[in-house]
Amino acid sequence: MRRLIKKEIEKVIKDLFGKEAVFCVSIEGRFGDYASNAAMAVAKEIGLNPRETAEKIKEGLKKSEALGEKISKIEIAGPGFLNFTLSERGLIEGLKLLDKKPKVKKKKIQVEFISANPTGELHVGHARSAFYGDALANTLEAYGYDVEREYFINDSKESTQIKELGKTVLGEGENYLTDYLKSKINKLKVENREFKDAGEAGYLISKEIQKGNEKFIVEYLGVKFDKWFSEEEEMRKKNEFKKTLELLKKKQFVYEKEGALWLKTSEFGDDEDRVVLRSDGSVSYFLSDITYHSNKFSRKYDLVIDIWGADHQGHVKRMMAVKKMLVWGGDLEILISQMVTLKEGGETKKLSKRKGTIVLLKDLVDEIGIDAARWFYLQKSLSTHMEFDMALAKERSQKNPVFYVQYAGARMHSILEKSGIRNRESGTISKICQVSAARSLILKLIRFFEVVEDTAGDYQIQRITTYAYELASEFSQFYRDVKVIGSENENELIVLVALTRKVLKDALKLLGISAPDRM
Repeated sequence: MRRLIKKEIEKVIKDLFGKEAVFCVSIEGRFGDYASNAAMAVAKEIGLNPRETAEKIKEGLKKSEALGEKISKIEIAGPGFLNFTLSERGLIEGLKLLDKKPKVKKKKIQVEFISANPTGELHVGHARSAFYGDALANTLEAYGYDVEREYFINDSKESTQIKELGKTVLGEGENYLTDYLKSKINKLKVENREFKDAGEAGYLISKEIQKGNEKFIVEYLGVKFDKWFSEEEEMRKKNEFKKTLELLKKKQFVYEKEGALWLKTSEFGDDEDRVVLRSDGSVSYFLSDITYHSNKFSRKYDLVIDIWGADHQGHVKRMMAVKKMLVWGGDLEILISQMVTLKEGGETKKLSKRKGTIVLLKDLVDEIGIDAARWFYLQKSLSTHMEFDMALAKERSQKNPVFYVQYAGARMHSILEKSGIRNRESGTISKICQVSAARSLILKLIRFFEVVEDTAGDYQIQRITTYAYELASEFSQFYRDVKVIGSENENELIVLVALTRKVLKDALKLLGISAPDRM
């Protein structure tokens, strides 16, 4: 309905004033169902005050055949806001659109996330990227985009981390040494593996670690990837680093200083120039990033979305500088996942590898369950610091938001089962549209795709957890106020309950959270 209102306002502005205006149609609460700032957006250009402009737009909208009987009233408020209230027909038409996605411009999008270094098991810091990336990909797909999920495996034999891992395997160091790593090393020893150097030893052990991580990600976390991209296999062995360097030299973007090769990123918006080839001849992480992104864009994505940890904040400018240099065909978005702290027993613990306060993700999921883990990680914006409340996540009461939402869904299922009505999602609801609690619930259902649309545009996944919670709350209010089973309008009310159950399941599915029939 929001799209329809916006489209008709655009037509009226064009017809009346010959202008194209940038404005929004937002959800309203006090003065109607939707509101628009269109009059204020165009008033200055046409030399009228906003309220006069709003009056003219209102009169023009009254002639709209598309809106027709879908709007019961249009009112002007404040400095010139246009407020719209849906009619009974508008509510019914809105529900019919739940299964009809509007046409969107096709986009091929790649989302790369988690990409944890294969030096050990995944910890709770990796969970934020894991659950967010999965939910974002789900949402982009639900909106109508072609989405591919990718995991980058930093396993090059030239990598400093892989070499340090290899030294530990060879008994020449203790970096990354845990009981888990010891078990992997013992397995290689049993197989009597021989290693040329630390790079090879690190690579072989990283493959074993990665196997375990992939199994955990798919089977334990329920996150599936279309491609697991190996730096060693896809780039180092194919001399891709060398090809990237040759391209940068050809374009005269590199120079030598202190025995190393530097990239002129400062000329393209970065704070300073960056090393791409170290003085010892080894490839820098930056050159690896450049090569990897060149590979990505060679696959003809319209948009590449990277989800990186907070420690990569400083890498954003340099990558955007390279994008300008090499003029990659698609768009690049880099999203930074901020830090996570655990709160348990009134104490807040900041996670740190150096201080040994890392908590494995497997242990967290075992303790609170995958649904609670996903919800609590996704209910906050990715760009804000997150405090994970363990006590609340473990609580099985309505204080726990995911329990509250799932319980509401189970109650819906129970009502549907008791009704005995089979065709639950078909039929009219015309008689109950004027019932206040029913109308509020219908309006919340209509807004589901609007939530998907907004989230596909700005990536604020927490909007979906908020929507699911508000829908469950709206249903609970409806259930308190309206008798369903045995009422005069039982059939229509059952249709509404069934639609609510379906939309709630769809919302939870985007988040990767189950919708159990019983609690």
